[in-house]
Amino acid sequence: MTIEELLGNKEFDPCSKCGGYAARRLTDPQVTYYRAAHQLHDLARLIRTTPRQRAVDTEKFTRTLDELGDLDTQTTEAWFPSMGQARQWQRIADRLLNEVQQPPAT
Repeated sequence: MTIEELLGNKEFDPCSKCGGYAARRLTDPQVTYYRAAHQLHDLARLIRTTPRQRAVDTEKFTRTLDELGDLDTQTTEAWFPSMGQARQWQRIADRLLNEVQQPPAT
């Protein structure tokens, strides 16, 4: 199973299957991507579900999203087989950054 398939599969819970041992077989860039993708996913969930928490952590969310969206050429080439996937990653990070900078709905 590729990382893309793993992260795109909504019904498969990889952590419950191997206790994290499968990640040890990934290359360093793959592990870094896997962790960054989880971080991006977790931020997306937090931004959309906890308006009060978001108001408290806006600076932290913004800093993390800036880091996740600011990929250098070497990282981009290691993480994504196509530039289309790299652009999709950037669009998601930018969209979440815009969301977190908007005042939460009351």
